[in-house]
Amino acid sequence: MVSGGARQNVADTKLVPVSENDDTLQTAAEMRSLADQAEAEAAEAEALAAAARARARAIQLRREAEVAEAKDQPVKEAVTQEAAAEEARPTDLVPAEVQDTPEIAPEVAEYAVAPDAVETEESPDEAIEGTEEPDADPSAIDDAEEEPERSRLSRLRRPRWSTVAATVAVVVILAALAGSVYMVLDHRHATEQRRRAAEFAAAARQGVVTLTSLDFEHAKEGVQNIIEVSTGSFKDDFVKMADDFTKVVQESKVISQGSVQADAVDLNSMTDNSAVVLIASTSEVTNAAGAKQDPRKYRLIVTVARDGGQLKLSKVEFLP
Repeated sequence: MVSGGARQNVADTKLVPVSENDDTLQTAAEMRSLADQAEAEAAEAEALAAAARARARAIQLRREAEVAEAKDQPVKEAVTQEAAAEEARPTDLVPAEVQDTPEIAPEVAEYAVAPDAVETEESPDEAIEGTEEPDADPSAIDDAEEEPERSRLSRLRRPRWSTVAATVAVVVILAALAGSVYMVLDHRHATEQRRRAAEFAAAARQGVVTLTSLDFEHAKEGVQNIIEVSTGSFKDDFVKMADDFTKVVQESKVISQGSVQADAVDLNSMTDNSAVVLIASTSEVTNAAGAKQDPRKYRLIVTVARDGGQLKLSKVEFLP
């Protein structure tokens, strides 16, 4: 019985290590499986890191292409493209399924994760930061930034042909309108000037004809007619000598008929109410001294002034 119990105890003691070996083997298999899984994840991480570096390189090349294209585009478009490129920069290149990978237990990770995999496994930001960018020439960058500005300024300084043509057309139209208005006003002024000159000339001719046309039989009427076509100082002076002048005409039995051959208005002296008129007159005189319709020529400087709405002689000067 003792021996049987001993044998049973020995058997029991032998079975315990076997159970432990089975557990050890089972744990090792799991660790190998986890190691394989970690290696697969490490390979996937390496692939993602390589993809991240390739994408960063593509972004860099795209940015360089955009800078080159910006030379022929306005600054505003270049800034817009730069902002679009910045927005297009990936902030998280690792897919969601990689981010959601379950965390490996520390005790398993010691055996499962290889050193190379640990060194290779990087975050997308570190992968992008680790990507070396070629040194850019500062002068080339400055030229690329200044070129769109110069292009924009050149477009601002040089107007389009349509704008120039429209401006020229507007200027020509305005000049034509101004010329037309000036011509109309000048024509009106000239017409008004000619009208007033003709009015002053007609008054001067009528006054000179009245002054040089006398008949001794109607001397008083003739003198009164001269007074009626006179004004100002000339009228005052003639009124003072009217009686003597009437007697001379009657005694000399003067008969004269005056006419005007030419007249000219001094435009420089002409105003709305007065003007100086040059008169060339001829009078055929018959008198008691023996003259019979003898022609006598006179040159007169006559000043015509407006008096009560009528133009009259205000000054008469005989030239030799």
